[in-house]
Amino acid sequence: MSKALLVLSQIGNREMGTRQAQPSKKPGRRRGLKVGKPRGKTCRWTAELDEVLKTAWARGGLRAARRAIRQHQPTWSWYSVKKRAAALELSRRRAPRWTDADENHLLWSIDSNASLALIAERLGRTVGAVRKRLRDLDYTAESLGGFKVKDIADMFAVPPARVQYWVAEKLLLTKGGRITESSVSKFLADHPKKIPFESLSVDMQNWLREMGYPACGGKLKAAGVGNE
Repeated sequence: MSKALLVLSQIGNREMGTRQAQPSKKPGRRRGLKVGKPRGKTCRWTAELDEVLKTAWARGGLRAARRAIRQHQPTWSWYSVKKRAAALELSRRRAPRWTDADENHLLWSIDSNASLALIAERLGRTVGAVRKRLRDLDYTAESLGGFKVKDIADMFAVPPARVQYWVAEKLLLTKGGRITESSVSKFLADHPKKIPFESLSVDMQNWLREMGYPACGGKLKAAGVGNE
């Protein structure tokens, strides 16, 4: 009886050793199965998804397209959306080269006091592209004349936000991103009450009168005030 038990225990130990020697298989993972977000050919694009991609791309480019596609396919990668957009020829086209006619029209428009937004619209380009071309032609902001918003705010002793509001309301006009001298003169003549004239220095009051501020719009400070 004891010999039989010994033989059975030896057989049991052998079976347990065989089980421990076998490698354990991880559940849910097979050989050759890709893990992660679907990419490339794994993404099955439909006509409906293509339309969603086109609409979102026209609204906000790749970022908007990715958000829109994620609502339908949350596991699709950024790369897959970008690749599909390229296949549909939705990528941004390279801007055309500047011709002599374009540069002549640009310089003529600047001399005609046209805004950069209007020039960009006429040339079919962005405002940033127009600014860059002006820099390439050695046209700086200072060479275009005019004033910065901060300059006007300091001269008129008003907050810069108020000057920006005047620009937005077309009370002050800009050229090349700077407020033009002609619009400042017109503003002084048409809206003198918007400026705290009495609180300005004597030199600034005299300069504003030379620029177009009404002569009877304010009284000069007593001599010597501000010069002490």
